[in-house]
Amino acid sequence: MVFDEFLKEVAPLFGLQQRRFQRKGVKRKVERRIIEVGLSHFDEYLLKVQKDPEERSYFSKILTVTISRFFRDNTVFHLLETSIIPEIIKKQSDELKIWSIGCANGEEPYSFSLLWKEKFEKVYPSLPLSILATDIDAKMIERAKEGRYRKSTLKEVPEEIIQKYFRIENGFFVLDGAIREGVAFKKHDIIHEAPFSGMDIIFCRNLAFTYFSKECQIDVLKKIYPSLNGKGYLIIGKDESLPLTYPALFVPIFPTERIYQKFNPK
Repeated sequence: MVFDEFLKEVAPLFGLQQRRFQRKGVKRKVERRIIEVGLSHFDEYLLKVQKDPEERSYFSKILTVTISRFFRDNTVFHLLETSIIPEIIKKQSDELKIWSIGCANGEEPYSFSLLWKEKFEKVYPSLPLSILATDIDAKMIERAKEGRYRKSTLKEVPEEIIQKYFRIENGFFVLDGAIREGVAFKKHDIIHEAPFSGMDIIFCRNLAFTYFSKECQIDVLKKIYPSLNGKGYLIIGKDESLPLTYPALFVPIFPTERIYQKFNPK
């Protein structure tokens, strides 16, 4: 069995698209793992993943995508600042709730926390902000809580923000504790676990609509829809698209940036 055949068999077990993992880096990780568990071939390892729940859990982490950076796709955060957040605040005054799905190292939820701190906190001091960040990988979450980053993840952050909210420690840029405390991290599997509710904005970027199978993408959408408040917003990756079978659930507000609003006929 060659690697592509292995992927064709193993990807559906995790609700993933085979073609997204046909990369040399993923192949090397799998080959290393095969040696670690004392096996020699892809077909032997496939059987182990199929039969051993612990190995299946480990293998899912091999497929975890961790590439991210602060204020990724800057236009999205500009629209949040100038249009979306003001619109939400205008319609409600009790709480603003954000959910970052597949948060990886935490750059996305921390970016929102920085945006709020810089642009809105002083203007709306009595408005509570709740930022929930979830990921399937518990180790990734623990790393995100530490808030330690390489310079490369900050390339879209203005220098004055870096100076104000980060300190350099052993070659890492460590995020200010006040920003980190504004984000609640939780281990969560969006495919197999119940969603969270009452959200005003949900980020689901460069995860479900890139790597998940079409069936799992639809399942995720069915969970996101009731999770959002009446006219809540869904933000996906700029190179992603929603499954064509479910366009009526969300209305494109900013199509180029892939920002949608929940369709609520009431």
